[in-house]
Amino acid sequence: MTVAPTSAPPVRNAAYRELVRQRNGFTLIMTLTFLVLYFLLPLLAGYNKPLMATKVLGNVTFGYVLAFLEFVMGWVMAAIYVRKARTFDRLALEAQVSGGAA
Repeated sequence: MTVAPTSAPPVRNAAYRELVRQRNGFTLIMTLTFLVLYFLLPLLAGYNKPLMATKVLGNVTFGYVLAFLEFVMGWVMAAIYVRKARTFDRLALEAQVSGGAA
């Protein structure tokens, strides 16, 4: 059985367009931030060993501090997303209520 496609695409209202714009911008920024911070550790470990071996507190080196901060980064980015998701949910509700595609 074949289903014929609809002739007209759904109407996109202003709230839906704003939701997509904000979500795409946020996703791009968060992805680039994550990738830069994530790959900083192995790049520095491979190409700047003296920096990574620098002691910052007793026998704790900069490399260990940077590795620990990667875990912190994951939690902070998750918290930022949860906070921003509230805005996305509000915009999705506005788009749905005003009759646009959600």
